[in-house]
Amino acid sequence: MKWVLVLGGSYFAGRAFTVLASKDGNFELHIVNRGSRPLGPMANVTEFVCDRNDAAKLAGILPGGEYDAVVDFCAYHVGDIARILEALHERIGQYIFISTSSVYDRRDNSPMKETDRVMNLKDVGRENFLDDYIREKLLLETELMQACTIYRLPHTVIRPNFLYGPFNYAPRESWYIRKIVKGEPIPVPMDAQTKFSFCYVADLARLLMLCCGEEKAHRQIFNAAGPEEITYQSFMETLKAVSDIPFVTREVSVQQVLAENIPLPFPLEGSELLNGSKASAQLGLTYTPFREGMAKAFKAFRKVFVS
Repeated sequence: MKWVLVLGGSYFAGRAFTVLASKDGNFELHIVNRGSRPLGPMANVTEFVCDRNDAAKLAGILPGGEYDAVVDFCAYHVGDIARILEALHERIGQYIFISTSSVYDRRDNSPMKETDRVMNLKDVGRENFLDDYIREKLLLETELMQACTIYRLPHTVIRPNFLYGPFNYAPRESWYIRKIVKGEPIPVPMDAQTKFSFCYVADLARLLMLCCGEEKAHRQIFNAAGPEEITYQSFMETLKAVSDIPFVTREVSVQQVLAENIPLPFPLEGSELLNGSKASAQLGLTYTPFREGMAKAFKAFRKVFVS
């Protein structure tokens, strides 16, 4: 069995990875988080309550032995990765960092590939949480590569696009499902030309499982995104196909969305497309069709909002 140290692992993507890997039978997981969302008993899973910033304490409470991989779901600030590697580098075989597709320098509407240019730090704004998030992820990718070079460790960077699925804390698909359950009309910006790539959360979990202890994933970057190009209109068509609750839509323009301050969960201009084919070609990852994934997401959130 592969020994895997998971930083985070109790919320959304981390939870999906923990659940699927625990059922796989090929992984022994050691989950480290602050204990605010206990996972409960799972096969092949041991949970440790510790603040990752206290790396010395973390090194002391973990059992002896070498981890085939570290999977880091919760590195958000400069120093987060360096502290872990400083304390544990002798016990780590591979460091896997979940970054974001937002680091790409999107100069056109084509799907971004792993070889495409990332943003220059001086071009990242300082106006909101998203700007800060992108800046920190860029810095952390650099920190990871530099630290792993110093300690001669292989690293892997994963860049997901719009993640969706059960336990999603971001108000994306759940924003729509809540309105459907409440019987509210759904605004649809008919003149928005934006296209999106999505990644079902279980696909990200499977990609991480494929990367753990895999030499093909060493010193590699993998995008995580299904091949379908989704628009606001096709998103709505998918919702109608998977919903067992009838609902009505309200056609609006982009100008109306802005004027009425409608909090739509996706951008209104520019495409957010990501090419995730490298993970399929090199590691054999199969992506869940968008309609199938949305059907599972709808069922999970419908149960939450109805109850």
